[in-house]
Amino acid sequence: MTGRQFYRSRTKFRQQLPGIMVTVILLIGCLVTVIISLNIRYSPPALDPGRKTGTPAPDEGYLYRMVESDFSYSFGIAANLYRQKDGSVNIYLYDPPENKVSLMCEISDAKDGTPYYKSGRIEPGNYIESLSPVGEFKNEARDITVKIYAFEPETFESAGSTELKMILQAW
Repeated sequence: MTGRQFYRSRTKFRQQLPGIMVTVILLIGCLVTVIISLNIRYSPPALDPGRKTGTPAPDEGYLYRMVESDFSYSFGIAANLYRQKDGSVNIYLYDPPENKVSLMCEISDAKDGTPYYKSGRIEPGNYIESLSPVGEFKNEARDITVKIYAFEPETFESAGSTELKMILQAW
């Protein structure tokens, strides 16, 4: 009885080599991505440099009001938002001392979401009077969305957000 001899063809191995290499490279890329994502630390929003201690006192024309959110916080805000000559907007966002959360504000276009203004974080008992624009846009009245974000004080986890539909008036 004669034994059969089995062997691999070098040609077949050479044909499989590119596929093996691509698989190894993809596995290494996935491993590197997982390691990098695990090492990235969350950094909380910075405190707003323009924050002030106390309660804001805007003119009556701003229609300043306190708003109760659907969550366990409230905030004060101007209902009439007017763009100023320098491009800023006077918002008078107030985080009352009885709140247990920090607040942050973002104003964007109601139709396409283009950001116009963004605040830093403010803590209870503080307010911000105005916001500077984050980009260029025409000086005309427009529909906007004002989003108020709330953060837990120690962990900076979300404590909810409130969305207001408003109009930004031209100066």
